[in-house]
Amino acid sequence: MRAPSANAPTIPPSMPAEGKSMGIALRIALMSWLVTLTTLFIFVLLTIPQQKKTFLRNLESKANGVAVALHDVAAGAAVNEDYASVVAAAQTMLAGDPDLDFLNVVKNDGFSLCIEKGGWRIEPNAGAYWRPANRVPTGIISTVPHFNRRVFHFAQPFDYSGIEWGWIHTGLSLKDHDRSVAALYRNTVLLALGCALLSLLVSLVYAGKLVKPILRLRILVERIAGGDLSVRTDVARRDELGSLAESVNTMTEALLRRDRILQSVRFAAQMFMQTTNWEDTIGSVLGKICLAADAGRARIYKNHFNDNGNLCTFRRYEWSPDGGSRAFFPGAGDFDYVEAGLERWVEVLGNNGIISGPVSQMGSSERAVFEPRGIRSLIAIPVFVEEVWWGILGLDDLSREREWSEPEKDSLHAGADMLGATIVRRRTQEALLEAKATLEHRVLERTRELQTQVVAKEEALTELAEVQSSLLEVSRAAGMAEVATGVLHNVGNVLNSVNVSCTLILDQLRASRAGNVARVAGIMSEAGDDPGRFFSEDPRGRQIPAYLTSLGSALMEEQRLMSREAGALNDRIEHIKEIVSMQQTYGRVSGVLETLPPAQLMEDALSLNSGALARHEVAVERRFAPVPPITVDKHKVLQIFLNLINNAKHACTDHGPGEKIITLVIRSAGHDRLRMQVTDNGMGIAPENLTRIFNHGFTTRKSGHGFGLHSGALAAIELGGSLTAESDGPGLGATFTLELPYRPGDSP
Repeated sequence: MRAPSANAPTIPPSMPAEGKSMGIALRIALMSWLVTLTTLFIFVLLTIPQQKKTFLRNLESKANGVAVALHDVAAGAAVNEDYASVVAAAQTMLAGDPDLDFLNVVKNDGFSLCIEKGGWRIEPNAGAYWRPANRVPTGIISTVPHFNRRVFHFAQPFDYSGIEWGWIHTGLSLKDHDRSVAALYRNTVLLALGCALLSLLVSLVYAGKLVKPILRLRILVERIAGGDLSVRTDVARRDELGSLAESVNTMTEALLRRDRILQSVRFAAQMFMQTTNWEDTIGSVLGKICLAADAGRARIYKNHFNDNGNLCTFRRYEWSPDGGSRAFFPGAGDFDYVEAGLERWVEVLGNNGIISGPVSQMGSSERAVFEPRGIRSLIAIPVFVEEVWWGILGLDDLSREREWSEPEKDSLHAGADMLGATIVRRRTQEALLEAKATLEHRVLERTRELQTQVVAKEEALTELAEVQSSLLEVSRAAGMAEVATGVLHNVGNVLNSVNVSCTLILDQLRASRAGNVARVAGIMSEAGDDPGRFFSEDPRGRQIPAYLTSLGSALMEEQRLMSREAGALNDRIEHIKEIVSMQQTYGRVSGVLETLPPAQLMEDALSLNSGALARHEVAVERRFAPVPPITVDKHKVLQIFLNLINNAKHACTDHGPGEKIITLVIRSAGHDRLRMQVTDNGMGIAPENLTRIFNHGFTTRKSGHGFGLHSGALAAIELGGSLTAESDGPGLGATFTLELPYRPGDSP
């Protein structure tokens, strides 16, 4: 931008606008013209009806005069019934007045004398039109019957000596009336057009004169926007446009000062970039900023904390037109913000705000600090270094009171920010130089540290290898212990059933009647060599055949029962062998996969627990949906369901008296998954234990050991499925769900 000369050119308010800038003028003219047209239209709307009423009143007055003149003649005719005199008088009136069209005298009985310019006639029975019910004078423009012409019809009641005798009807020609109305419309339209054209011309001229100063200000603003800050406008008017022109001049001056300040800030940036020490160029920079802002003095204040820990500041650099550049050190102009009453400065400047304006408008404590120094106006901009309030860039005006514009504040704030960035750059450079000077020493120290760390790392790796070896041994032992625990738990579950079967067999043997065979044989030996006589004559002999028959049946039933229990015992022993075999092959190969119906798995597990369920009177409900066969390690699944059914039995018996029910459910959980559930109405599971019951060693039963559910969950994972538990809380039963793929390897 260009700085103005001493005699800045001005644009007079009367300068015509260049170009086609009549938009606002045309709008003002059209608005004024519209107001005029509206007023004129309202005037016409009010005037024409009034004038037409005047024409009608004139016709009514004339018709009333004719009716009054004919009234006396008609009165005599009413007495003498001499209608010839009425006709003669009416024809005389018609002949003497060209506007008189007809006269009609009507009696109340309908008798009517119709008199026109060309003759007269008698109507013996006049219609209701000629005898109105309301006897008041009326006048109206209409086409009347009998004459069939458009006339002004005036009806006058005819009373004589208090008697309502009839009516006198007068018809006046409308030729003159129509000519008068036409002339009224014509003259009104011509007058309205003339007024409209005249008002349009006056509106255009007035709007043009009114808008000229605005257009001149627009041209002025365009030149200012183009960079010419030397133009000014004369403030000759004392109205709103004059105030606007003065505001434009003020804005131009502010922009000019901002331009100068920006140039000084640009100069400061160049100076700071060209030197490594900003303090060498701060004097010339302050001078440039001071002159550009038209201030009397520029200062740099630096903050520090005194011995009491209070925030203080001191004048570090100063520039003035008279004294030039000067540098100061701590102690020169040093003052405490709080003791000086400048708490507001700490709050505003510490939050990166700006304080500016006339000193006379500041607080009393601030005036006490600055007025003795001859400062009339000031602006204080904070300088931040690495987000810490470092100091103040201040400008003082010693000659006048002034307000600092927002553009000036923004430009000076940019200069303060640049100073802060320069201080940061210098600190960074000093830190880099210091780092460079000590880099070799630090590298050597770091090398020794790394060597020490390498030796320590090697020692740690050796110790870690030893610890890992120990952990492997411990882990192997723990795994073997867990396997052994699983074996013992699963074998223990089957041994419960074995114990039941053995007990049943022993009970059956104790109650067996096989010993009776020996007693029968002893009795039969007493018969000697003649058994026939013994069986026929001896009472005991005669009973032996029937007894042997009964004994044979009892022994066969005992054999059947013991064979069944021996078979069940053999199955349980085989299951124990399978468990031991499965655990012996743990970690090497999986068990044998079999394809079988899921219901068979559930029934096999149930049969292994049937004795215990029967002893504790636990009812079993089956809800088996039709599902496809499953390919799975049968004994792992039996191991899981033996634990689940046994736990359900304990949950029901530990819950106390009442109905004990275990529900077994089989259904699909998707096209490739099977869901098998064991639900009981027993003691339930507390919510906090639902996430712990599958942990190794956790149990809530006094006689439990916490291995069954843990081994079952591991077996479910090995089978590619999952084992989960649900319960609504203590006393509300529990549901354990085993989900397995129909075929090994199917994704869940």
